[in-house]
Amino acid sequence: MNQTDTNIGKLPIQTTPVVVCLLCFLLCGSDGSAVTHEIYPATVDAQEEFEDIANSLKPGDELILHGGVYSQNARRSVSVQGTADKPVVIRAAKGQEPLLTRPADNAYRFNNIEFVDCAHLIIRGLRFRGGSSGVRFIRGHHVTFEQCEISQTTNNALTMNSGDCDAFIIRRNHIHHTGLSTRGRTEGEGMYIGVHDGSRITTNTLVEGNYIHHLRGTSSGGNDGIEIKFGSYGNIVRDNVIHDTNIGSRYPGIFVYGGGKGINIVEGNVVWNAGEGIQVVSDAIIRNNIIFNCAMTGITAAPHAAVPHVRNTRIVNNTIVSHPKGVLIRWNKAQDMVLSNNAIYCPGSTALDASGIDNGSCSANYIEGRLTGATIDGSGFHGGATVSAVFSDPAKNDYWPRPGSVLIGHANPAFAPEKDFNHAARKAPFDVGAYESEASARNPGWQIRAGLKDIH
Repeated sequence: MNQTDTNIGKLPIQTTPVVVCLLCFLLCGSDGSAVTHEIYPATVDAQEEFEDIANSLKPGDELILHGGVYSQNARRSVSVQGTADKPVVIRAAKGQEPLLTRPADNAYRFNNIEFVDCAHLIIRGLRFRGGSSGVRFIRGHHVTFEQCEISQTTNNALTMNSGDCDAFIIRRNHIHHTGLSTRGRTEGEGMYIGVHDGSRITTNTLVEGNYIHHLRGTSSGGNDGIEIKFGSYGNIVRDNVIHDTNIGSRYPGIFVYGGGKGINIVEGNVVWNAGEGIQVVSDAIIRNNIIFNCAMTGITAAPHAAVPHVRNTRIVNNTIVSHPKGVLIRWNKAQDMVLSNNAIYCPGSTALDASGIDNGSCSANYIEGRLTGATIDGSGFHGGATVSAVFSDPAKNDYWPRPGSVLIGHANPAFAPEKDFNHAARKAPFDVGAYESEASARNPGWQIRAGLKDIH
């Protein structure tokens, strides 16, 4: 697949750096107090002024980047540490969009930027275009990365696989058009967190409200939207919008392996046009997600070569619509698994393909489509009428339960979450699926569409 296949031609590309002198204002600090620096774009150089100033920042300092192109033709690396009460801030000037990039002739050679051993650092409002990986975090803790954009990478977008990371916040970023290399096989993950053998893990991290789309991959490494590898735990993946992780190869929108010392939570996400919508092996709560129109499955819950045990997983109150297989379960040697309160609607195809289902607890799942390895028994699995009868407007991706829907009031209260996809409180009798309708005929919250999910 060439670059044209990834829709790259539809994006504005600025290839010539803005040539402006650098200006650094030291607004305070002669007495050792915090310093604010403001910088403007400079000419391409092996060691850009941005990198020099960023690496000089002390606890409480702030670096403000004005709009324009910051291009560098060598490795760009930042290593800076603030404190809990005096974090370091690197951000865009108000109303401006600084772009960090590199010349096209070394896009394969270097990552766009690397943050090495950073702590108590806030990065906000920057755009990162190009590079092998876009943004690589090499170890670190208490880092906030928010309202940024990563695009047009030759490999993946954001990586946290070069050392242990803890207590990150990755929030409301726009990640798109990855894996553009034409020199050989490439990966294009939106976020690659941890490593395959669990030797480097990420813990206690929030991945929230990001918009991830059009990811390309041509190798077995894949083009997952968000991938959290074996052994990483205590992470929350919520309110992300992920679609079209299917250019070249077709990998999951979200994949959590588990196998760590605690659980991961995946909630309130919407995924479409992926390989699998969500794939989970172990040690996870998968709840209040909406998944539709994926190439293989809505949710896959099955063993993986990297994870030794299938255990301790709750798949509850998800809405899963229009896949060749709605839910694929392989629980033959599993322990402590739950499948409850899910709306699984795959007319004309397989809603549930299961083996080992007796090793888990199944209740109040409402089904349209074929079942393998289970039956409509009025307990674990119920006939769910038709997709057009239960949802407001499925043709427009509106999966709100319409008045009289069989989903209303029929969930198992033992597994109902406290809140729904819209962050609204659930109240008894609880509804099946991602929404709690509370007798409302229309969805009062965010409408599913391309872009950031808005939660009020």
